Amino acid sequence: MAVRLRWTLAGAGLTAAALTVVVALTAGGRTVTTAAVTEPPAPAPSSSSPPPSTSESPATAPEVPLPDPAEVAEEVTDAVSAASKGTDVGLVVLDRKTGATLASTDADTPYYTASVVKLLIALDSLYDNGVWQVPADNDEDDLTDMISGSNDAIASQLWEEDGGTTIVGRMADLMGLDHTVAPTDPGQWGMTKMSPDDVVTTYQYLEDTVPDDTAQPLLTAMAEARQPADDGYPQYFGIPDGLPGSSWQIKQGWMILRSALVLNTTGVVDSRYVVVLLTQQPAATSSAKGRAAVTAGVKALAPTLAAATAD
Repeated sequence: MAVRLRWTLAGAGLTAAALTVVVALTAGGRTVTTAAVTEPPAPAPSSSSPPPSTSESPATAPEVPLPDPAEVAEEVTDAVSAASKGTDVGLVVLDRKTGATLASTDADTPYYTASVVKLLIALDSLYDNGVWQVPADNDEDDLTDMISGSNDAIASQLWEEDGGTTIVGRMADLMGLDHTVAPTDPGQWGMTKMSPDDVVTTYQYLEDTVPDDTAQPLLTAMAEARQPADDGYPQYFGIPDGLPGSSWQIKQGWMILRSALVLNTTGVVDSRYVVVLLTQQPAATSSAKGRAAVTAGVKALAPTLAAATAD
């Protein structure tokens, strides 16, 4: 028996060589092909296989840095001065969420508080021998009138009953107020001086340290500041008129001296920003012009607050 082997390669166009083996057996003059084995070509890549990724991660928008606090303060000061020339401006704006100071000028300089000192009077009335008290109904009504309506008669009564200038000393020691000065005339609580930074510290203390059931009546009264105040003065200058659409808890101050017109706007805006803008304007300035100047200063803050909120 003879065995003949034949090797062939598959034609062009196959992705892999095909090997054909033909085994021919010759027996008795007859040729019998016993088998033909062909190795199939390698399969083409599946069409369902995902193509190589060529996408790139989307670019992250660069963070826009907030303006320098000194530059913001300059813009505020310029806005106030443009409306009321010769005004002294003390300003601090604190972002309670991040702890960042967004604007600052004359932060440690004491300014006359006018009715802003009523915050110290109210807190002192609720602090007894190291223990915070929850105001009784009658007391809460008085505190609400003193804060929301900026009622002077109630402030004078509490000032006299609780020790006058010693109130300022006790609260300064309690809260660590480094640039707060009691009035030289013990009967003139509005002549108390506080720096913008000390007013910010007072708001921080009220928000974060005073127990909620003690602080809440005061915060509610500040959120419901009446317009006008109990003495008829239009107290919606500064924060309320300068930041329309914002929520706020405010304590305003106004006072006419022989040497200056004192107009202050202070408060917590949108439950996040402590804004303190204290001004001493020339004595000849009308109250309407002075209020417009403070409002213009607060309006100059609006872009910075919006940028911080969006950040």
